[in-house]
Amino acid sequence: YMMKKLLSAIAIAAALGCSCAAASPLVTADVPLDSSYYGYLDKLEGMGYIQDMPANTKPYSRLDMAKWVLQAEAIAQSKPLPPYLQNRLDAMREGLAEEIAYLQGAGKINNVKLRGASVDLSYLQQDSAAYKYNNAKAHWQLLNHNNNGYFYGDGFNAVGTLHISGSLSKDLAVGITPRFSWDKDKHGDASLVEGYAKTHLGVWGITAGRQPMSWGVGRAGQLAFGSNATPQTAIKLNLLEPHTFDNGALKFLGKANVNVFASRLEGNRVASSGSALEKDHAALVGVRVDIMPTDAFTIGLERMSMLKKFNKHWLLGDNADDAEKDNWNDIAGLDFKYRFPGVQVYASLYGEDQAHAFPCENAYNVGMYFPQLVPDGSWDLRVEAAKTNDAWYGHWVLKNGWTYKDAILGDWLGADAKRVYAEVNHYLADGGKLGLSYTWADMQPTAQHDGGLQEVELSYSKSLQKDLLLHTAVGYGKLGDDASKLVAVGLSWEY
Repeated sequence: YMMKKLLSAIAIAAALGCSCAAASPLVTADVPLDSSYYGYLDKLEGMGYIQDMPANTKPYSRLDMAKWVLQAEAIAQSKPLPPYLQNRLDAMREGLAEEIAYLQGAGKINNVKLRGASVDLSYLQQDSAAYKYNNAKAHWQLLNHNNNGYFYGDGFNAVGTLHISGSLSKDLAVGITPRFSWDKDKHGDASLVEGYAKTHLGVWGITAGRQPMSWGVGRAGQLAFGSNATPQTAIKLNLLEPHTFDNGALKFLGKANVNVFASRLEGNRVASSGSALEKDHAALVGVRVDIMPTDAFTIGLERMSMLKKFNKHWLLGDNADDAEKDNWNDIAGLDFKYRFPGVQVYASLYGEDQAHAFPCENAYNVGMYFPQLVPDGSWDLRVEAAKTNDAWYGHWVLKNGWTYKDAILGDWLGADAKRVYAEVNHYLADGGKLGLSYTWADMQPTAQHDGGLQEVELSYSKSLQKDLLLHTAVGYGKLGDDASKLVAVGLSWEY
């Protein structure tokens, strides 16, 4: 499947593996995907305070974040930051103090500790607890997307998390995030959002354990692999530092990074699908190469495979027509992001099937981000559009589809659907932020709903202290005659 792109990815990965020096970079824990740092990193990068455009493979490490903080501070010497942005950059500096000190020559790091905590209280009034998809065994909720597979109960919900992470030594880092929740339907529950250990072999980082990941561009959702489903236990291999092609035939590529992971899906897929062709604990394998020809341009090549077993058909990319021999389901394609002065443009084009070694049954998303609607950037705007076709996320052999634990692994939009998403934000001098988002979608209708969706959410966050944020949100969603209403308030600490 997608033979030419796969061969390109393998060639680049091989070139990197052969040409990287056997250095021993510092191994640090990763910044969780729900951290406020990601939003302000986007803002700093969009306004030109970060020179390097980050690859679209999250999470980012604490050391990467520290480097970007130092870049922003250096550029701010000649281009002063507006007060609201300086407020958040100071908070990031404080939270990443040990890694910044290391980069500035302070030496050793041994800093495993409580990094963050959150308490979120919400009241969700909903006409239906969840809606199902036609061609994938999974559900979704109004006003609740890309939430690591967590479903809210009707009525009052309380959710708390703790995040402990850090480096045990120069060569070993760990992270753990337990989640505690309560609602009147499920009562009390405890789960592990992430728990991993991270080391390295030369310049290659090795992560083992459970960790939310998000690959690709887009705020509303990722076509192949994002944070919509429960995080899986996996083994991941990635370059700790992007490789720079200084000379030779590949110099035009600039810099590149490689991410590879392998995991197993849940063990009840046969019983739940009722199909003898389904497989318990099917493998999920992902390969992504991010190429950065310039500081303002990134290209991503990605292949995700759900496998009953490895065989020559998967390696060669030629799918079998016989159900007994069709042992894999792929989603693959490319995405890009370009930073123009005052606007970022990004897009994805992925295929859920193949024809003559090229993707077919395509889906796409496109977006634009305007970080400075006014000169100081205190207003910004993001707009996106996405479309999938009727083949997406289903499979004639792996009948549960592109799912894990009752949620789609990719975009919650599902198959045969289209979406428009917009958000506008206003940043206040005291570190507060007002946000308004709107989602319109025409989803594949089922017996449960007619397919037309609208959601609107008004949010407000305020920095009570450098390490303490208040979050509030009010949302309304409508699907046909069904409606959901959400009121939420929360506190989060980031140290």
